[in-house]
Amino acid sequence: MIKMIAFDLVGVLVSEKDIELTEVENKLERMFGPNINDSDFITLASKLTNKDIIKITEELIFKLYKIRESNLFEKIKTKFPKVKIIIATNHVSYVREYLEKEFDSNFLDDIVISAEINKIKPDKEYYKYILNRYDLLPNELLFLDDNIDNVITAKSIGINTIKVDKNTVLSEEVLRFLEDNK
Repeated sequence: MIKMIAFDLVGVLVSEKDIELTEVENKLERMFGPNINDSDFITLASKLTNKDIIKITEELIFKLYKIRESNLFEKIKTKFPKVKIIIATNHVSYVREYLEKEFDSNFLDDIVISAEINKIKPDKEYYKYILNRYDLLPNELLFLDDNIDNVITAKSIGINTIKVDKNTVLSEEVLRFLEDNK
């Protein structure tokens, strides 16, 4: 029985708006995911500009991301109120403000950001961190990601997975999975 659903952020819960970015914004955006902590990100980002990196990053996050399916978490919680919902993302911690503003805390139970836990997908330790933090068995977690490597690694340790693409209707996929696995 699924006790928790972990959603990746970019490419799953949000898409990137088709907007013009400055050269610095474009380079910063590419650096959001692969850093294991914020200090590594700031060290690398500081080579791009002498302006306030944190401020630019926070503004860029709000400017760039667009929620794919509004009320997704509410739809899930209405039918499955006991299932916990988290966002599990490879990102700098400066995304937290955006997540807390854009996703209703009445339906979102927690946020796991790679830069805050010093672990990054697809490393197995990232998934084990989630399992340990919430005292879950692998088969009690449903993990959604658009990155096939992340999905393969999660599945390899027994976690239920859904590979997301741009045409996936998240609520339909998740609700179908939960109904099928009651």
